[in-house]
Amino acid sequence: MKFCPLLLMFLCSFTRAEELAPLAADRSAIEKIYHDHRTGTKPPFEQAMPPALLEQLVQAYLRKESVLQQVYGVEVTPAMVEAEVQRIDTTTRAPEMLAEIKLALGGDRARFARAMARPLVVERLLRQRFENDDTLHAPQRAAADQARQDLRAQRAVEGMHDSTWLLTPRPAEDTAPAPSTLPPSTTGFQPSTSASYSNQATAQAAQVLAGGPEPVGGKERYFEDLDSELQNVLRVQLQKPGDVSAVIETPTVFLVFQAKEKSAAALTASCLTVPKHNYDDWLAQLSAPQP
Repeated sequence: MKFCPLLLMFLCSFTRAEELAPLAADRSAIEKIYHDHRTGTKPPFEQAMPPALLEQLVQAYLRKESVLQQVYGVEVTPAMVEAEVQRIDTTTRAPEMLAEIKLALGGDRARFARAMARPLVVERLLRQRFENDDTLHAPQRAAADQARQDLRAQRAVEGMHDSTWLLTPRPAEDTAPAPSTLPPSTTGFQPSTSASYSNQATAQAAQVLAGGPEPVGGKERYFEDLDSELQNVLRVQLQKPGDVSAVIETPTVFLVFQAKEKSAAALTASCLTVPKHNYDDWLAQLSAPQP
């Protein structure tokens, strides 16, 4: 991944006023609909979203698109944007609000695509490239690999957390697993084989394996609540105490876990979490003046 920070700064900051104004106006129209639908006490829209803030939002989106192009060589095509428009139309859970947004944009499909769909495409593609950038996250991956080697050599590794799952079936009267406190991710959970994992597995891995909060209301953690693919990983790689997993990659961390106790009733594993670079910090660093 090679790029020129000074060139990137120039491209990200160079937006003519006549190009920025209509984008900011459309962003204002969208944010006004969101503001109107918010409940509870709220300041007037003009205070909540002043023109300077709207301009910052647009500039941030334009900066992300420049990063996507300059760092990863990805161009957002009309076909990508059109597909996103169709996705929004067919999957929205708030059709009335969506109709209001379109009306606020003059019923202009091109304006809607530019102001609503394109930023979503840019954000999704950039996050995916960032989260799966092997070069960028190489030091963190190396640290996880070293920890795995240490565990296999029976050397102590600091910062590990324990979690326990019941291997028995969940009682019929207790049908709801403990709720996850993490939002779904945009990319899957991947072991070193690079197999694709589901969004739910990613959240579960981050919470349950990485020392997440205890279940709410005293609920037990059941092995069957894990994503089926994650269950397969644990079954195969943690068959007896002392077994060490492969390095597991999620969008935000690398995980290594080791079986501590296993019986017919429960599995206890100790997990190390190695955080990747932070997405927002990375973007800020790319845009910062160079010494």
